[in-house]
Amino acid sequence: MISNQEKRCEVADLLQAMVILEACPPSIEDRDEAYDILRHSFPRDNTFHIISVPDIQDTGEFRRHRARVPNSEFASWLLGLTDKPVILYKVAASCTRPELEAWLEGVADMGCRDIILVGPDSSRKTHREETLDVGEAARIAAGRHFRCGGIIIPTRRRQFVARPASVDEADRVEAKVKEFGLNFFTTQILYESEWMCCLLLDLVRRLTPREIPKIFLTFSPFVCPADLNFAQKALGVFIPDDVEEMLLGARSMREASISYLLLIWERISVFANEIGFPAERLGVNVEYIDSRNPQNVSAAFELIEKFGHMLVENPSELKALSLPDGEKNADSDEQPGFSPHRSAP
Repeated sequence: MISNQEKRCEVADLLQAMVILEACPPSIEDRDEAYDILRHSFPRDNTFHIISVPDIQDTGEFRRHRARVPNSEFASWLLGLTDKPVILYKVAASCTRPELEAWLEGVADMGCRDIILVGPDSSRKTHREETLDVGEAARIAAGRHFRCGGIIIPTRRRQFVARPASVDEADRVEAKVKEFGLNFFTTQILYESEWMCCLLLDLVRRLTPREIPKIFLTFSPFVCPADLNFAQKALGVFIPDDVEEMLLGARSMREASISYLLLIWERISVFANEIGFPAERLGVNVEYIDSRNPQNVSAAFELIEKFGHMLVENPSELKALSLPDGEKNADSDEQPGFSPHRSAP
């Protein structure tokens, strides 16, 4: 009989996966309430391929002290609800080499072989001596046969007027792929398409077909003004003024948000096809941002059901976005390729 751990390892193919469910570890104080909400509303297994669990650093990201369920402990609990494989995030700057190695050993025991490495939330922040950067952490993890991914912030560009980047995101991603060996990414929460489309175009121009990573576009629906405000102020999510106005003026922010996020996916996926970005290298990562609010959690699960219908239950719908056969066959033997401010309360 095949064990759950063996089953998870068998299906943990990021190149084939299209939909990730990202679940945020709750605070210790809110654990029972958050677990009860998830237990009663968890989406059907056939609507997503993989679960991801972020590594929330409350002191660094949200300037507050809050005891939180460790992401490995939360992931272990989630695996009691589903047999899907799990991806865990790890903030490299929060740990030393021995600490990372101990963490890797623990997550390997639960069948996790894919991790997402995150840098510090600020380059100006002072960290403990001997803590790691993403490159060092990736080398350690790869040496233990983990597949490593990263985070993409589409607006971290030199051309982004509101907050010009010192190092352009296209340069960062290229270095992470070529120098650190990262081969998949999730993104910061998206509420517009143009910056992500520009980044995809730059990656197609800079990387060979073999080097193009798997990218999961991150979406998170809002159900109230507090969600929108938290995403902007605490998570650093870029929401254009007209989109904010549309959401705040909608009769139902939940319905307007879900509909708009589906439109963003359509715009980006169609553009990706037009520029030759492989359809199978683009997926979605759906998350909720308030584990204490049943409406926010259920909105995320409603969105993942919609993506699941398109991309999991009816994958043939992707055929319209596929590359020409000649280009696709030339790449058939490839390996699959945020702000650290992600979800939180």
